[in-house]
Amino acid sequence: MFALARMNHRTLVLRLGVAAAVATLLSATAGTAAQRMRWDLISVNFSTSPITVSTGGTDSAFANDGSSITLTGSGTFLSVASSARFTAIAFGGGGTWQTFGPTGTSVANGTYKVLRGPASFQLAPSPVPAINDLIGNTADSRSGLLVVEIRFDDGSRGVLTVSCHSPGTTPVATPDSVFEGITVTKDFVGYWNRFNPVPGVDANRSAFHVLSAP
Repeated sequence: MFALARMNHRTLVLRLGVAAAVATLLSATAGTAAQRMRWDLISVNFSTSPITVSTGGTDSAFANDGSSITLTGSGTFLSVASSARFTAIAFGGGGTWQTFGPTGTSVANGTYKVLRGPASFQLAPSPVPAINDLIGNTADSRSGLLVVEIRFDDGSRGVLTVSCHSPGTTPVATPDSVFEGITVTKDFVGYWNRFNPVPGVDANRSAFHVLSAP
């Protein structure tokens, strides 16, 4: 009973800490250009003109030994344009995961959830892509870099980085230093080397969209 009470107390403290951090970030948005946004790992239909972008895509990344992980997913967050320590608040999201060994053999699979709370988002220069956008308004699409904490259904924890390099040059091009795709950690394994998207192949692409002001 004592151990259970101590565990419950620890859980309460952690939840209060997250709640306090979220409250601090929300208060920091007052008078700033905070925006509610969504991220998606996208599917691209290259047979249409212009190409069609929708939800439900897959993105992958390699670990140091050549093993890999593949994710689907989407989520929402608040981008905070302020001097706060954290530049975003994750509201939730998630998807599926599958890991593979160095030879490509499936190892494990399941689902993951984005943990609500402090996150990081940095907006990059964003062109308006010439696409058929089934996720949101094309004019509201953005390039950028998002980092959120995730929990896998097998109990492991990790960090998901989503990076979007939007195509196009009008009114401005996204710098080539911004990669397209994801990197992931899962416990002590870092899937740090993202799969490079291949022209004409529906995989390893992402998107951000502005939904509204908070």
